Amino acid sequence: MDPASIGTTARIASAVARPIIARLFVQEGPGAGLVDKPVRVSRLIGWGGEKRGLSNLDMWKIARELVKAAIDANPHEPPVKSDEREALADALAATLSALGELEMDDVQAVRLGRVELARRLTAARGDATRDLSADATALYDSLLDLSCLHILHFFTQRSTFVARAQVAQTRMLDETLRLLDALVDRIPRPGSADEEFETRYLAHLERKYGKLNIFGLDLSDPGQANWPLDTAYLNLELASQRDGGSPSANRRRVEEAFTGCNRAMLRGMAGSGKTTLLQWLAVSAAQNSFPDELAELRGRVPFVLPLRALAQTPGMPGPERFLHAVGNMLHGLQPEHWADRVLHSGRGMVLIDGVDEISESERPGVRRWLLDLIELYPRNFFLVTTRPSAVDTHWLEEVDFAEFNLLPMTRQDVDRFVHRWHDAVLTTVGEPEERQAVERCREALRASLRQKHDLYRLATNPLMCALICALHRDRLTHLPERRMELYAAALTMLLVRRDKEREIPAPPGLAPTEEAQVQLLQRVAYWLIRNGRSEAAQSTAVRIIREKLPAMPHLAPPDRAQDVFRYLLLRSGLLREPSAGMVDFIHRTFQDYLGAKAAVEAEDLDLLAESGRDDQWDDVVRLAVGHARDSERAYLLRKLVALGDQSADPKLRRRYHLLAAACLEHATTLDPAVRAAVLLRAGELIPPASPADAEQLATAGDIVLDLLPRPEGLGPEQARATVMTIARIGGAAALDQMARFQGVPDRIVRQEVAASWPYFDARSFAEDVLAGLPMDDLTLHLSAPEQVACLDVLDRVPHLSVRGQLLTAGLVESLVPLRVHSLSVALSSAVSFSVPSLAPLDGLRRLVVESCDVIEELAVLAESPAEELTLHRLPAGADLGFLTGAAQLRSLTLSSPHGVPLPTVPLPRITSLTVDGVLTDAGVPEFAAAHPALTSLTLRLTCQSYQAPVDLSPLRDVPRAKIDITLVDAGKVHGLESFPADRVVVRHEGRSGTDRRPRTGLLRRFRA
Repeated sequence: MDPASIGTTARIASAVARPIIARLFVQEGPGAGLVDKPVRVSRLIGWGGEKRGLSNLDMWKIARELVKAAIDANPHEPPVKSDEREALADALAATLSALGELEMDDVQAVRLGRVELARRLTAARGDATRDLSADATALYDSLLDLSCLHILHFFTQRSTFVARAQVAQTRMLDETLRLLDALVDRIPRPGSADEEFETRYLAHLERKYGKLNIFGLDLSDPGQANWPLDTAYLNLELASQRDGGSPSANRRRVEEAFTGCNRAMLRGMAGSGKTTLLQWLAVSAAQNSFPDELAELRGRVPFVLPLRALAQTPGMPGPERFLHAVGNMLHGLQPEHWADRVLHSGRGMVLIDGVDEISESERPGVRRWLLDLIELYPRNFFLVTTRPSAVDTHWLEEVDFAEFNLLPMTRQDVDRFVHRWHDAVLTTVGEPEERQAVERCREALRASLRQKHDLYRLATNPLMCALICALHRDRLTHLPERRMELYAAALTMLLVRRDKEREIPAPPGLAPTEEAQVQLLQRVAYWLIRNGRSEAAQSTAVRIIREKLPAMPHLAPPDRAQDVFRYLLLRSGLLREPSAGMVDFIHRTFQDYLGAKAAVEAEDLDLLAESGRDDQWDDVVRLAVGHARDSERAYLLRKLVALGDQSADPKLRRRYHLLAAACLEHATTLDPAVRAAVLLRAGELIPPASPADAEQLATAGDIVLDLLPRPEGLGPEQARATVMTIARIGGAAALDQMARFQGVPDRIVRQEVAASWPYFDARSFAEDVLAGLPMDDLTLHLSAPEQVACLDVLDRVPHLSVRGQLLTAGLVESLVPLRVHSLSVALSSAVSFSVPSLAPLDGLRRLVVESCDVIEELAVLAESPAEELTLHRLPAGADLGFLTGAAQLRSLTLSSPHGVPLPTVPLPRITSLTVDGVLTDAGVPEFAAAHPALTSLTLRLTCQSYQAPVDLSPLRDVPRAKIDITLVDAGKVHGLESFPADRVVVRHEGRSGTDRRPRTGLLRRFRA
């Protein structure tokens, strides 16, 4: 059968299925519309404890008609054999008959949704499919799902239901009906070639990406280098670049950032975890294990596309060549046009890694290729990763890519990483003495990272943190504290110490000293850098080694170049085989370090300086300054300064001068005149004028702190960007400079100061900065337990934002003396959360809850003394009755991604109501009766009516309120004819947010 045939057979047109399903239900009598309570499902069904018109035979006939309709949809290739059709109808009839036994009302059934309803019916008739084949069972599942969809749709159309229906659920069902054909088509038929290949492909991805190579865990056994991803993955923070907002205050974990996002550009420095994040997405898709925040990504098929691999062949690949282009060994087994079917159905997850790892000249072509993919397959999830400076900001903005920066690890993240790294080591040792030594090593490193800021700064990306952990253990807690020294020590550990620890001798006839291995590896690294590559053919690496061996007779003769290469690949710990016949470095950082050494030894200083225009060379140039001798270092920096001075392009001039300043970090000794020239140019870039300037300037390190101005005389944006620069540099000296900005009158500057807390030691920042910061007009963001422990330092925090699961009864108690006036709670976990009582906060006047759908009991919010309450992301069908207990409530705002029901709960004391809701044929409730004190009513209503006109006339009866209405996708509406001109504003809006048409005054007639 065709792979999509199960979709064809199950995709019974709504016009066919609806009248068949409708016969399951009794017809409403003339007075049924006046019933004001939900009706039990069992009383709506046409059979049950009393005879209501349907017999068992009738039920079987209905089921048989559904089966026949499915067969007729594809008569040339029926999904089940003819001798199974009767048994299939029996099973379906038996399961549908369980409707008469459900102890719930129609509203509760709709709240369940079709999937849960089908599950309950199946559970009630658990053995119904015991005699069916796999194909028949698959069709049974599809028909039951379709039946439940129409059953619930029937409930939502009943007059008694509409008056009380949970309209958010109705909207979901209505949209599901319209998209039913596409949804069913997206699912490959069980047992088909598509389904079989997909199962195998996803299992392969899970195995391939389900482990991380954790640096330093393979000193005694190569197998120890692989760490299970679900244990190793550290959920880092992202910052959205929208609205130019501060990354400091806009920190969100991945699940929060990607919620509702279908296209994302992720920027991060080398080693920051971009590829690991991409790997986690691929494995989560393969396992179908995304958390609830990312539920829309479940069922996706990932395509992992490293651009360095795609660039090896001419022309960017189309979907059918994705697997072949990345060297996936299953590429020849995929069914014809399988990738196109996946992407066309919107089930794809296209993960494009490393824009920075292809040459600058190739990037426009990659962009055109990506735009073509999006145009052809717009409904898929796209993620693109790059280093920050590889492409301009908003490179893909025209196709609605959200931009995110992967932030450095916080102190809490570093501490968690160190803890997990040593946990992984403990799984490899068994002797009690060894385990105790590992524990001592862990505690010693955590103490060092707390005390030594320079070491902590190096540890704020996952790669460097793993390197520090490995070296700390290998060198018995004695660590170098400079980046260049750390890399050198890592090479010694990998190239020499590892084989000595494992007592593995060199192959006969080879004498691979550390120096000899470094010489060969750096030549391979430099070839990759000069050619703009991240990987090379193994034959190319062998050729490079063969060309060098005549100068290294002590190592091996040239005819053994292949043996030398295999030794480096298998034993150095620095090379790997990403795909058959290819080779690359375990991380780009080691490639840059070794390539920089080769460039300096080759005296390619002019090439290094001129290549500073290309972001791929940033780290190479900086590390070359560290490798160079004094005269070489001075020449290279003078050249960078001169190239910047000569450039007519302000952006390129700034780039050269910033790069020169960043190189000073590695210039241990330098001609004072050269240092002065570099600092003079850096001073011209100060003060920074924007967040982007601040991020770039901070890469130069501590040297910038001496150049930054005091706050006097700076404009608000300059002062804010200066604060951001100080925060990114961090350390004791930065803390002193941050304190200078405590008294700045501009609120945006002081808000940036408060938002910089995560970049510093929590206690030191609280005591030296926050304690002296005027807080009346600021929001303090509380995001980590160590910050909670420092609240005793503060006298007053009127406006507080609490993230994650920090909101406990203990925290509430700590907040009482701080006289919190406004509290925002942003819950990020998909796990249900119990909110403590906020009653002790007697000064609280405003409460905002961002994620109500994870709160176990919303009623506890009514105990808050807040006068203003904002509830975002309410669960579908939320019962708002608890609000009647909120005695102080005067202003209420309600919203949900799917809209919320218009509240009918009587709230006689509220004066302001804002609702992002949905509008059905039932119109709007009687606001005047439920909320008699209203003086402000703001409604954004997404219309669900497509037939009868919607009556908005009840809004006329709200006597004193000013009314602002936005109608989204409105059909026919009426009832606004006599609205007073000074009290109502009506806007029309499409789902895209366009075509707004403000209208005020006496409206005789209008349509969307």
